[in-house]
Amino acid sequence: MRRLPPLNALQVFETVARHRSFTRAAEHLCLTQGAVSRQILTLEEYYKFPLFKRHAKGLTLTAEGELLLPAVKESFARIEEISLRLTRQRTDLALKVPTCVMRWMLPKIMRFQGGHPGVQVQITTTWQHDVNFESEPFDAAIIYGSSPGANVRAVPLFEERLTPVCAPDLLKNKPLASAADLIEHTLLHPTRDHRDWKLWLDRVGAQAIDANLGASFDTLDMATNAAMQGFGVAISDLTLVGEDIAAKRLTMPFDTVIGTGSRYYLVYPECLADQHKVKLFSEWIAEHRDE
Repeated sequence: MRRLPPLNALQVFETVARHRSFTRAAEHLCLTQGAVSRQILTLEEYYKFPLFKRHAKGLTLTAEGELLLPAVKESFARIEEISLRLTRQRTDLALKVPTCVMRWMLPKIMRFQGGHPGVQVQITTTWQHDVNFESEPFDAAIIYGSSPGANVRAVPLFEERLTPVCAPDLLKNKPLASAADLIEHTLLHPTRDHRDWKLWLDRVGAQAIDANLGASFDTLDMATNAAMQGFGVAISDLTLVGEDIAAKRLTMPFDTVIGTGSRYYLVYPECLADQHKVKLFSEWIAEHRDE
């Protein structure tokens, strides 16, 4: 059996390397400076070479220390991630949700929670529209794309359908009788590449409108909120703004709604498909996604 280096000393080594100081590392670890020094000495005796160069202004890593540090960081990060998965309560469902979908998804989650109090849904919101279950500690996620990807089970939620929306008061002084009238308005873009407006304008034949102009945002919900406040006309997903249109916080100035071929999906790893909490939630969402 191979003898591993002392793991506690490796953790101390990583902390000292991060702070480049025995004193600051000792404060971070709630140890004495002498205890930190002894841990580093133990590790150096194990490897038979020094890990740090001592200077008047602090510490620097030796060549061997520089080689060791990335492996230690990666190993402890991996242990921490796996430990988080193993120690999280079995009844907790860790769910990753893009911010733009939260207003649509939250009522469904709360209804599920009310009917299944034994499963606690832990929501993490993000600007991302994808997930990597190998490196992220989630049981399931809402993603966006033309397909759900490989090695996952998927529940299709809804197809993306784009249409312009704006605050009703915006049209009082500058009506939108046709797409050509958009030249009088500020276009609000949910992406930096302006692809959604370009697609919609191309589909309706409004080549005179420059889709490169306007204000760009990082997410669809930010652009939609700007439209709600009267700052311009946003291109948005009809499903995600349906409640705002019904409440007259937003209006659809045009009847043209275009599908992009992309969808929102609930996805979860194949290896969790038979886990009770994942199976319960995915089946419930599949049944209630249209409500």
